[in-house]
Amino acid sequence: MGVTFGKVFNSVEQDVVFEVVEATEDENPQEKHWRLDSIPCDNELLSTSGYTESRNTQKSGKRKAFANNGPVATKKRALDPPAMFKAKYRQQEELGPEGFGSVFAGYRKTDNLTVAIKHIPRDKVVLMHKDNNGKQIPMEVAVMLKLAAESERHSAPIDLLDWYDLDQELILVLKRPWPAVDLLFYITAKGGCLEEKEAKIILRQLMDAAIDLQQKHIFHQDIKVENVLIEYHTNGIQVRVTDFGLSCFAKKEDTYQIFMGTHIPPEWHKQREYRAGPSTVYQIGAVLFDMLQNPTFRADMFFLQQRTKWWYSENCNNFLKSCLNKDPEQRLTLQQLRNHLWLR
Repeated sequence: MGVTFGKVFNSVEQDVVFEVVEATEDENPQEKHWRLDSIPCDNELLSTSGYTESRNTQKSGKRKAFANNGPVATKKRALDPPAMFKAKYRQQEELGPEGFGSVFAGYRKTDNLTVAIKHIPRDKVVLMHKDNNGKQIPMEVAVMLKLAAESERHSAPIDLLDWYDLDQELILVLKRPWPAVDLLFYITAKGGCLEEKEAKIILRQLMDAAIDLQQKHIFHQDIKVENVLIEYHTNGIQVRVTDFGLSCFAKKEDTYQIFMGTHIPPEWHKQREYRAGPSTVYQIGAVLFDMLQNPTFRADMFFLQQRTKWWYSENCNNFLKSCLNKDPEQRLTLQQLRNHLWLR
């Protein structure tokens, strides 16, 4: 999600106006709302005074008789997904484009929790996943649901709070760590490159996140400085991984032919084929390159063709070479890199 989480904005709130449409019995909307918790029953759905109606109505001055004089029964009318979204969240200014969609600032009305609201046009949702019940759901949602179920509360990936699958778009509501900026903004604010010592702190956490994803059989596919979030704490920083729009479930032996990420591994140029592990290692090397060098890493740049700066330590140079080797079989694995001398 990158810079969209950490963009500085003014205090003027900009509301997005939604038209609330009441669903009638004749309508059969295709929109579906999915949440991390169980889908509520009809009598548990959100309702307001504007969405209730009395069964004891009067028409043309005629009153219908009832057997008892107890309280008038009311029927709760379920809100459609756009109205449910509006009832629960307030959307504010746009933070910026991200991947295949746009991201807005916002907050949850019940507790003012800051959130990032990601809008993805439906035709841009390119990867789908079939769940155990045979339902097709967006791959990004499936991956983040798995992460939510199997990760610690304060894990590296950003938390998915809600999602709304509409006719025209997919809306993801994500927890927005604050204060935080993406790694590209962080590097720029530091003058365009980081000291090796600081880069090492960030890379340790990024390596831990990458290994965690691999153990959960998740292939991010687009690790880059824009998709690494630096969250500030009083006792230091926490690295988080964002934007799972190109992610998928992967096994160690799986190979892929279509590459949609940013840092394309050399083997794809040569063989039109790549695997999750070596590609992730290559992308982590590109992130380290961007932290230490002023030029932005490009897909056609290989470390062995670059002039390294004299103040890089020998172990740092070795780490970079191990990540950016043209031959994927010669790159170290994620676990081997985590145990590398440079990260100790």
